[in-house]
Amino acid sequence: MKLRLHIHLIRSGGWCADIDDDNDRQPDDPYWCVDQWPTLQDALTVGCAQLAKLSATTQLTRISGYCEPALAA
Repeated sequence: MKLRLHIHLIRSGGWCADIDDDNDRQPDDPYWCVDQWPTLQDALTVGCAQLAKLSATTQLTRISGYCEPALAA
């Protein structure tokens, strides 16, 4: 599974980081998400560390714990 780190600028200030895969790249239900990092560098640093951690795991669950059956195939 290929995981991707997405960094988003929040209009109210700060940065959001989330990790998704190729099946569902929308930020609505990622494997990991944190918002309101004060700087882009902070979001990248923490996001990359979490990406490395998740990449070493074989069993991943989304934040909601729900897996769309059509995407599980």
